[in-house]
Amino acid sequence: IWAQGSCRPHASRGSVRDLHLCLHSCSSAAAMALRLSCRRLAEKVPDVFVQFGLEQQFRFISHPGVMAVSRLLEMRQVARMRATFTQENIEKMKAFDPELARKAQIAYDHKLPVNFQQLEIIEDSLPRLLEEKKQLDAARAAVSKLPIGGPYDMPKGLDISAARPVPGQKDLQGTIMELAELQNPGSQAAILEGPAKEIASKIASKQISSK
Repeated sequence: IWAQGSCRPHASRGSVRDLHLCLHSCSSAAAMALRLSCRRLAEKVPDVFVQFGLEQQFRFISHPGVMAVSRLLEMRQVARMRATFTQENIEKMKAFDPELARKAQIAYDHKLPVNFQQLEIIEDSLPRLLEEKKQLDAARAAVSKLPIGGPYDMPKGLDISAARPVPGQKDLQGTIMELAELQNPGSQAAILEGPAKEIASKIASKQISSK
């Protein structure tokens, strides 16, 4: 305690009374620090400035957790944006693109969040999207049951075979290359070099033969 310099008695006195006063003062300071710490733990986490967006950035003030989620959503290799349509959205779309509105209606009727690339081919990929939705709902329910504080291991027995995109997948379903490959088979292999070119060619040939 003395080495910290918080309360050092005069060497000339050195009495028991001075030592007692010093220890009492230090214990009071420790108790006060503990009370302040407990009060701080009970306080709300302060809001922070959050920046969201890549091409069009905007800033707002919110909880640090919102900032963390915003950063994850910006990572295109981690998350892909999907739209959840409302009937009002679809009615407005009919004014400029009736065909797109028809496809959006399919997504709305099946309660499917979908990105605009998948929306173009939603009639072909609808069975997989419905199975993906079912699997993800089951995965969310299993993850929500994990104990607070961990361990946070992936629950056993989960089936995510229909989920796309996923690491290690052997096809182009759900990726940014899927639509281009369907409209122009071999387009992805044409712009690649090395081993990736051969892999893309095999994937394209499998997708064509499966149709």
